[in-house]
Amino acid sequence: MPEQQELPLHLAVSSPTPEPSLVECKGIRSTSDFPRDLDGLSSEQIAHHYSAMRNSHASLVRSRGQLQRRSKELREARDLFLSTLRSYEERLAVIGQEKTEALALAQELHSELEMFEGKQQALDRLLTDLDEAKEQAGFWSILRITELIDKMRTLLRGGAQPNG
Repeated sequence: MPEQQELPLHLAVSSPTPEPSLVECKGIRSTSDFPRDLDGLSSEQIAHHYSAMRNSHASLVRSRGQLQRRSKELREARDLFLSTLRSYEERLAVIGQEKTEALALAQELHSELEMFEGKQQALDRLLTDLDEAKEQAGFWSILRITELIDKMRTLLRGGAQPNG
């Protein structure tokens, strides 16, 4: 009869029927916990090691499944985060472009208002000059009124502001 291999105390089987606590080995176990050679082991010991290996393998498969599930969840969360970040970047770019356009429009409007104000002041001066010219009598007054009316037409048509 071949010599029986020394087993660690927690794996040794002392009776022909293994205790339920020894068969129910749960958790992942190292391969060094199991004998390399089955020679010299009783059928109860072989059955015990087989059950322990199956339990260890089942635990390993569950752990691997949990790891894969968590990895997938993290990948999906990362992808969602990156897509949200990209959408925020795109929104910020659009907002920046809109702000630039709004600033350009405001500057253009400001320059148009300044031009309008300048034309309004020139028109007010022309009207004042026209009132003064009407109060005077004579040929030069008529000539001055005609000249002021021509300047007003030019100004109202969008032409250059007349000087003084």
